[in-house]
Amino acid sequence: MRSRSFTLASSAVLLIAGIATISGQPAPTPTPRVGYIRFWDMLPPQNGTFEVRKAAAPSAEGSLISASAYQYSSYREFPIERYRLAVFRKGASTPLKVLEVDLKQDSYFTILISPKGSEMFEDTVDPKTTSGTLVVRNFYPGTNVTVSLAGKQVLDSLPYGQSHQATGLPLERTSITVGTKLANGKAAESGADFDFKTGKRATALIIPDPYGRFRLRVTFDGKNP
Repeated sequence: MRSRSFTLASSAVLLIAGIATISGQPAPTPTPRVGYIRFWDMLPPQNGTFEVRKAAAPSAEGSLISASAYQYSSYREFPIERYRLAVFRKGASTPLKVLEVDLKQDSYFTILISPKGSEMFEDTVDPKTTSGTLVVRNFYPGTNVTVSLAGKQVLDSLPYGQSHQATGLPLERTSITVGTKLANGKAAESGADFDFKTGKRATALIIPDPYGRFRLRVTFDGKNP
């Protein structure tokens, strides 16, 4: 003979199961534990295309991310773990650079190919940050550029391949303008508005557009659109 306590416990389990069945709501799916990596190629097209693979993986395994000239892609999700990654010219077997990263949950990293070589840096934004950061990177070949923020010049010469970081900026809408003299002697200027309330860290890329024109593009760091 079953005890009364066993009968009551069984009834409770059946009641809970019945309620779940009636509601038609499945058990919640656990949130994936991921970090984020993006891959930027800031070299002219004649340098070819590039890819990132696991350093010890055979080329037949394929690339994790690929990039072509002046492509500034968004972040891609990757499972959290410690990675040993390698940058390759597409189809090559010898790596140009080996990079190690401990990808933690909700951490953000950029792999950059530029005239200075291949590098990786972290873009994760501290949620306690109370000011904005802007990184200006000049990848328009053969130029030195001036940089103005909110109408005030902050840099009178940023050479090709170099970068400048401005910190402590107010978390508000602002503007950036960059200017240069091109190889043909003509002046060129490009600008953009952006809002530090949308993201506390941003990168301003000075690059050729698909027609080779001098252009500025602003993208936020440490977040996906």
